[in-house]
Amino acid sequence: METRSIQKTGGSSFTLTLPKSWVVQNHLEKNGIVDVHARNSIQLVIQPHILTQNHSANLAIDYLSESHIIRELIGMYISGVNEIAVTAKNISYEQRSLIRSISYKLIGFEFFEESSDRILLKNVANPTITASEYINKMYGIIRSMFGDIVRAIDTSDRRLAKDIIDRDVEVDRIHLVILRQFNSILNTMISDKPIDLPIVDLHFYELAGLRLERIADHIVRIALMISILKDKEIISLNKFEHADLIRVSAYLDALPKIIFTLDKRAAHATLDLYDSQKKNNFINRTITNKPSINILIQDSIERIRGYVSNIAEETINYVNIQTVTLK
Repeated sequence: METRSIQKTGGSSFTLTLPKSWVVQNHLEKNGIVDVHARNSIQLVIQPHILTQNHSANLAIDYLSESHIIRELIGMYISGVNEIAVTAKNISYEQRSLIRSISYKLIGFEFFEESSDRILLKNVANPTITASEYINKMYGIIRSMFGDIVRAIDTSDRRLAKDIIDRDVEVDRIHLVILRQFNSILNTMISDKPIDLPIVDLHFYELAGLRLERIADHIVRIALMISILKDKEIISLNKFEHADLIRVSAYLDALPKIIFTLDKRAAHATLDLYDSQKKNNFINRTITNKPSINILIQDSIERIRGYVSNIAEETINYVNIQTVTLK
């Protein structure tokens, strides 16, 4: 870290010199342009103007597998770029369909230009939705999914299970856009419409989003098991297993207070409840004659409980960080 003195150059003007090494490294010269963004009331971000102008990425897919294309596009989106140019000697129908399906997961990105050898995905969204609002939407979907998975287990309803699986796509989309917001700030990429949240706040929502996405994954895991049941095949939980399922509903119902009102009492109460129940308690019961599907459901229930507790811990940490920062 370097220390610089603020110089007064006029009646109401102040100047600050830039480190020579930084200027040279970024190929800046006299009269070069930089962008200055107030991240919050005490922090300024300065970056070369060209970074804002060239906020784009290129992906050549000639020798990439479908999995590699998916990973690369998602990684570029999360990095914060506003344009992704996908190129190949000749983009096949299968590749084009794959890219179109992936673009649906990238909130704000659309097919902007298209030719036989190039597809331009461009961010056309107005970034007015905050990470907190996205988390709220994400929670609403997940709470609905869990309520339906309880019904699907009780009735062995395969159609309802498949509907739950379909809803997970929206959870994934929201999770990706939260990661994108966080990484855009982390990498100090300045846009014309900056995100009005300090990095510590975005980090909290990024962690909460990660846990919620994992919770959705385990709900889907249970739904997948139900969706492949054969005709007249049912799931039968014993009273202990069903009680565990209902307890998780109470965990999820506590999340709005924990995440959105930052209620430390609610966070501590959730953690006390978690600590009072043995981890993997179902393993200590007799499971010799249990169907494997029951064991897997119990495992997912335990993991959901753990992820809610993780969010509770992170809320307590976040509130304490805020308290220290404001002093």
